[in-house]
Parts: sequence; structure tokens; C-alpha cells
Amino acid sequence: MRRGILVIAPFLALLLAACGSSGGSGNSTSTQQKRLTPALYRAQVAIIKREADKAQTDVAQGLQAKSVTELKQRIDAFAAATQRIGDEVAALNPPQNAAAANAQLAQGLHDIATGTSAVSSKIANLKSVGAAIAYIEHAKGPVKGGREVSKALTTLQKLGYTTGT
Repeated sequence: MRRGILVIAPFLALLLAACGSSGGSGNSTSTQQKRLTPALYRAQVAIIKREADKAQTDVAQGLQAKSVTELKQRIDAFAAATQRIGDEVAALNPPQNAAAANAQLAQGLHDIATGTSAVSSKIANLKSVGAAIAYIEHAKGPVKGGREVSKALTTLQKLGYTTGT
């Protein structure tokens, strides 16, 4: 079952790296908000990091599941959390120089969520946790999103909005 962690872990690491910025607290976003200052953008990303940390912890526990149903529930929860986090990233109004990377990050998170949901649908009918994890190990659904997230994070790190850790 630990091998399944190795498959999902790269996507989670990318997600968490997106948020490896200096701390601070931020205000919630609104649909008509002003562009965030660099400091406020970093603070919002720090909040998102905490949410991503929780999603990672929860899905990692699922890979210790005793049943396919339990594993599927954890995978579904991760997909939902990743979708929600992608929505939060998309709702940010980052500094102008981070706008394209922020949009790419949001899209990547949404693509990971979509791919993860597709994986969840496929494992629902499998008979054992081992078979489900084997399927997860070979699933390519979240890969596109992982590439998008990685590229966005590289850009955001170069701009000084993330530390990459």
C-alpha cells in the first residue's frame, strides 16, 4: 500500500510547494476585490498551504485503508479538497506579475481534481485495496494537472511568491 503513496505524493508535493511562502494572515477574497499586494498574496497562499497540508494528510491516511470503500472515500475527499483549493486560487486577484501563473496553478489543481475523481470512479469496482492501489499507481489522469502546477510553481518561485518548500 505504501507504493500508492508514491504515486499520489508527487501531486501532493506540487500542491504543497505552491504554498511554501512566508506566513501571515490574509482576508477572505471577494468577487470584486482589488488586486492583492505581494505581501497579501503570499499570505493568502500561506492559508491555502494549510488547507493543502490537511488534504495531503487525509489522503495519505486513506492509503492505509482496510477497504476499497474507505480508500475511495479518502480519494474522493482529496479530489473535492483539491477542487475547492483550485477554486480559492482562481478567486485570488494576485499581483499583475503573478496573474498568469496563478491562473495556471488554479487550472492545474482543477485538472488534478478531475483526474483524481476519474481514478476514484475506476477503483470503486475493484475487489481489493491492493488492486485499487495498483490502479492508482498506473493512473495518468492527474498527470496533466501535475505538470501545470509544477510550471506555475516554478514561475511563482522565480517571482518570489513561494519558497518551493
